[in-house]
Amino acid sequence: MIKRLAIALSLTVIAATSVLAQDAPETATLTAEGTGTVHAAPDMVIIDIGVATRGATPAEALAGNNTDMQRVIQAVIAAGVDERDIATSNFSISPVYDDQQPIRGNAGPAIVGYEVSNQVTVRINGVANSGGILDQVVAAGANRINSIRFDIAEPQPLRDEALAAAIAEARRQAELMADAAGVTLVRVIGITSYANAQPMYDRVAFAAASNTPIMGGEQAITATATLTFEIAPR
Repeated sequence: MIKRLAIALSLTVIAATSVLAQDAPETATLTAEGTGTVHAAPDMVIIDIGVATRGATPAEALAGNNTDMQRVIQAVIAAGVDERDIATSNFSISPVYDDQQPIRGNAGPAIVGYEVSNQVTVRINGVANSGGILDQVVAAGANRINSIRFDIAEPQPLRDEALAAAIAEARRQAELMADAAGVTLVRVIGITSYANAQPMYDRVAFAAASNTPIMGGEQAITATATLTFEIAPR
């Protein structure tokens, strides 16, 4: 008897809960998206600088490369770059083949020497400084400049500014839609955001004219925000 009563009470609770769930009105929502963009000139240059040296043997090529690379690194440090901003990014030893020699059978082209390549990534503070530093490292023996990239040393304040602008735009869009639809924004019940930085080239910054010209361009830090509001009739 007690067991049957417990089952009956359980079924009654489930039924009551189901009725309440059916009676509860769904929350009406409105979703709006906004974009905010902040433009800033980069203040940091990242350059991959290297030395490739050839020799008759791997040891000879390595010895020559070590000498040349040390001279390049010292030139970078002498130009004011901190050692913490210099990092080895690639090192290789490879044979050099005589492509002009006729191939005999399956022997393949003959090895006529070896090449050692050593590359460092250098972070330079200030676009205007990079042209002069490039001139100095090339004069010191660098014969590989593989890439130049630009960055902003302290991007977080710019991301924050872009995000604040994106949220304000999303709210403006929501208010516009709510006014047109004849409803009232009650409260924010959901928010998502995303920010990134992209290079732009509509404005350029040159290094000093007496040095190798380096164009830093301009970066656009863009954020998007999606706001979901609870709404109510007016």
